[in-house]
Amino acid sequence: MRTYLSRVALAGLLITGCTYQPISAPTTAAHHPVAAQPEPDNWRELLPAQIAEVNRAASKWQDYDAAIAAGWEPFGGEEPLMGQHFHNPSAPDYVSGDLLDFSQPNNLMYATLNGKKTLTGVAFVVRIGEHEPVPAGFAGPKDAWHVHNFLAAINAATEDRPFVRTLAKWWMNDNYFSKGDNRYRLAMVHVWTETENPDGVFANYDRTLPYRKLGLPISWSQGASLVTARGLDIATPNGCNNALGGHAWIANLSGKQEKQLKAACARGAKRVKAALPRGQQAINQAAVSAWLDYAAVQENVLTQEQKQRISAMMEHGHHH
Repeated sequence: MRTYLSRVALAGLLITGCTYQPISAPTTAAHHPVAAQPEPDNWRELLPAQIAEVNRAASKWQDYDAAIAAGWEPFGGEEPLMGQHFHNPSAPDYVSGDLLDFSQPNNLMYATLNGKKTLTGVAFVVRIGEHEPVPAGFAGPKDAWHVHNFLAAINAATEDRPFVRTLAKWWMNDNYFSKGDNRYRLAMVHVWTETENPDGVFANYDRTLPYRKLGLPISWSQGASLVTARGLDIATPNGCNNALGGHAWIANLSGKQEKQLKAACARGAKRVKAALPRGQQAINQAAVSAWLDYAAVQENVLTQEQKQRISAMMEHGHHH
């Protein structure tokens, strides 16, 4: 098991900045090795039982207070279309080659709905090395893994912070490299256990969340894009703070840049809120417009170096 300090420090830095998405165009999927084990012929029979086991495990943590009492700790902020991640020092430290215990996810996700922390799903996190494949994970090809590169995260976040970089490298050496542990990439898969995700149980995001946060019918998310959902999310409570997230620190934004981004987000949120009384079509159209306008400002405000620093923290497009 990793120490409590190690887990918190590792996860906190990653989640702070790894959810950046280029907002004017989809991300090009990276191609990485995947686990070589052949899929069993009966994976369609195995997968429902595996998901059912995860659902049973998640049901224990539907009570947020009970989860906190059992040692689950938050790290990072509440991320758009996901919620806030929680870890537990006693949860499994999965590494490359381990079989997942579907009764023991090592991350929980909670979103704030109607002022209350509400479980949205769980995640399995597996530490892998530079050339190690993403885990085989669940039976079949449906589970969509994404990878956070912790070493790239440290290098990007501390590029112009030499003192912090020295401390971070000391920490990495003390907790990992000096022990012969070079597994500094975190492979992660989400499992949405509480509501039906229109993009599938293993989707990276849940685009129904902003609709639920605003008290809108979940059915209004049908056919709506992730761009729509992101635009809607900035109109939710703390939506603009969540949209900016840890990017301000990772990119080391100037005060002027941060002010421009917050102003653009506030304009978009106002536009969406003005459309709320006018029904589904007007709301979704306003959300798309709001997000694209915010995207344009972000594209213009951030330097190329800042964009690269944020994007370097996450590898995309892993499916097994």
